[in-house]
Amino acid sequence: MPDSVFEALYGGAAGGGKSELLMMIPIARGFINNPRFKGIFLRRTYSELEKEIIPRSKEYYPATGGVYNEQKKVYTWPSGALMFFGHIEHEQDVRKYDTSEFQYVAFDELTSFTKFQYMYLTVTRCRAPKNSGLPAIVRNGTNPGNVGHGWVRDYFKVEEVEPQTIMKQKLPDGSSVMRVFVQAFVTDNPDCDPGYGSRLEMLRAISEAEYQAKKFGRWDLFEGQVFDDFRVEHLFNEPANACHVIDPPKIEDYYPIVLAVDWGYTAMTYACWGAVLPNRRFVIFKEFACKKEKISFWASEIGRISAELGDIVDVVLCQSAFAQRGDEKTIAQQFEEHSGLSPRKADNDRIGGKLLLQDFLRWKPKPVHFNAPASYDAEYAARTLRVQGLEAHDKYLASFKEPEPETNLPRLQISRACPVLIRTIPLCVYDDKNKEDVKEFDGDDPYDAGRYFCKAVDYYVNRVEREMSKREAIANIIVQQQSQPDMNRFYMRMRLHESKNKPHNAVKRFHV
Repeated sequence: MPDSVFEALYGGAAGGGKSELLMMIPIARGFINNPRFKGIFLRRTYSELEKEIIPRSKEYYPATGGVYNEQKKVYTWPSGALMFFGHIEHEQDVRKYDTSEFQYVAFDELTSFTKFQYMYLTVTRCRAPKNSGLPAIVRNGTNPGNVGHGWVRDYFKVEEVEPQTIMKQKLPDGSSVMRVFVQAFVTDNPDCDPGYGSRLEMLRAISEAEYQAKKFGRWDLFEGQVFDDFRVEHLFNEPANACHVIDPPKIEDYYPIVLAVDWGYTAMTYACWGAVLPNRRFVIFKEFACKKEKISFWASEIGRISAELGDIVDVVLCQSAFAQRGDEKTIAQQFEEHSGLSPRKADNDRIGGKLLLQDFLRWKPKPVHFNAPASYDAEYAARTLRVQGLEAHDKYLASFKEPEPETNLPRLQISRACPVLIRTIPLCVYDDKNKEDVKEFDGDDPYDAGRYFCKAVDYYVNRVEREMSKREAIANIIVQQQSQPDMNRFYMRMRLHESKNKPHNAVKRFHV
């Protein structure tokens, strides 16, 4: 890699020899022969250095004349060159390097670091003395996943630019900085166990997604994802329905539409529109995103888009928008004023929303468990029909029928016209402190809106189905009354029906 490239990322598949490569660069480039050289090799925690990295360094550095100081965690070569080992566990730990200067900075497992930690060290600490004959370079290695997956993917344009393409970023002073992403494969590491690559093939019997991640370094599939069923594209050996991203669908005029909004100023304001399709399926087909925009702008835009879409049956807005902040109007009130839409508070049950989104993305049918009653009782069936009505009678008969396997999976799909949401869902990993929740991260606003949407459409569909069920039950009672006129039995059936469907109005909803 030429020294003119300031930042490089080598990453992707398992077994590519990333740590060894970063460790060997000072040797291979001859930096250890320069008395003014200072480099640093970084991992997120000290235990990672102690257990994994420092033992490996002892296989290489002493053979080239490096002497290790256990207390200071530094190798010194006869030339005077220095190679430090460090860790940055907490965000502000970067400041302990404020007086240091390094010509070579190596971040191992870069996705375990935050963007602030990376930028602070590379921008302020990586520089070369004049006339030293040394470059100032940053070299990184990582596998996909972890807390920094999203910013690393975007910063090095992993999915946007062909690997090995050198990118140039212009700076405000007119100069530029170059960076590059180099895809790692197990075949790039000559020292790797010869059978390792072949053994990775065994993963296909367990999970095609895990195989693709480990073998080919897929950045949309990695270990630890909350929504590990999510597929941007169909994978070999998986069912045809195992895909969530689709071409923009035709939204019929009669499809009910739900709008979910997560508000932010410094953070993102994100809105998504989804339709309720037949057979309890949903599709998110449109999105809107902005940052640091006034309410009058984003609310008006959301209102304008909504007016073009048709039958919006529900609008949910994050609960923080309803909070009193000392202003004349809440964010929710201003949203209603500028958009012409009347929002209700979104359901902020984080665990419930996550579980519901997981279920909506599920493409594997649940196992069918069927425990039929011991035997059919004709007398009991007749009595049920007479006393409880046709609905209860049909329910009893249905208990003898084996359930049909699930179809119409996954229940939720997303249009390619929603790239922000598509890029956000794979970034969700579990919280270290609350193992059932999604860890919050910069840019998680589309996920929050997504779970609001799931809660809203689930409520809408269940509400409609409950109402339909009530009306069908009343219709059955009326049919029975017409075929067998008996006002006492009719009122008994109606009272039973109403007792099962509380709360109900004091005014009766049936007529003779």
